Amino acid sequence: MDYFDLLKRAWNITWRYKALWVLGLFAGAMSGSGGSSGGSNLSGGEEEFSASSLDQAISWAAENVVLIAIVVGGLFIISTVLWILAVAAQGGIAHGTNEAAEGRTPALRDSWSVGFAKWGRTFMVQFVLGLPLLVVVMVMAGLFAVFGLSVASGSDAAGGVGIGLCFFFPLLLAVIVAASVIIGILLPVAVRYGVLLDVTYGQAIKRAWDDLWGKKGLVVFWLVMLLPGIAYGFAVFAVALVALVPAGVAVFAEQYYIAGAFVVLMVLMMMLPNAIYATFVHAAWTLMFRHLTGLEQPSAPALDAPPPGSDV
Repeated sequence: MDYFDLLKRAWNITWRYKALWVLGLFAGAMSGSGGSSGGSNLSGGEEEFSASSLDQAISWAAENVVLIAIVVGGLFIISTVLWILAVAAQGGIAHGTNEAAEGRTPALRDSWSVGFAKWGRTFMVQFVLGLPLLVVVMVMAGLFAVFGLSVASGSDAAGGVGIGLCFFFPLLLAVIVAASVIIGILLPVAVRYGVLLDVTYGQAIKRAWDDLWGKKGLVVFWLVMLLPGIAYGFAVFAVALVALVPAGVAVFAEQYYIAGAFVVLMVLMMMLPNAIYATFVHAAWTLMFRHLTGLEQPSAPALDAPPPGSDV
């Protein structure tokens, strides 16, 4: 098939149906940015963080336990809600982009409704596929922890643990890379099996696995999708430089609030591009899935001009 024509059609869907960007904003929220700033009372330009400053911080924390608990609880609730919305958006945008591929105007409310209706199925697909990778990462982290503890304790076994780590680290790293690629291919296909063809998460994963090893072009498509990903990565890097260089200068000048403002500005600047890019990626995978499963009709609707009366 013509993969680049598929990308062109995916972009046309993305640009025409801008309501899908709302779903893309949540579905594409894979990267997060966080900043931490530490402060100390400085009476001189080279005064270091002192024990008294640490005592003051501990005292303040002890006196404001309730406030800290409220803030932590609020952040936990917000993070949980955003995570729930992100999972629902995965299924919702699969439905919405499929509607667009069918030539129908996707309704944002209907897409959210489908996303929440298939929430458990989408979550289980992500959980089952991500679990093996999580286990490998935990094993690697455990090896580093054992090595660190053996070195810190001066154990005679530190040398042996270090040799074992040198042997297993490249192997585990290779497994992580390979698993990440396989999961990156299986996940969007399995989610669409569960949402668009309404099969269980187990069947969805099995069918995606069969398609991967059935030489149906999924690996080639994944490689093709690297091209817009690389281009978008360079764009993100350019925006990051614009925002983070002034932020770094502000940090050296001890203007922490200004530095934080630049970081927040960068996050806000990237929200819309990230939503658009995520919508494009999901539209592309939806079109690929339709081709894979025979849902794509030979006379697919033209996607070069907005439909009359379109309000999205």
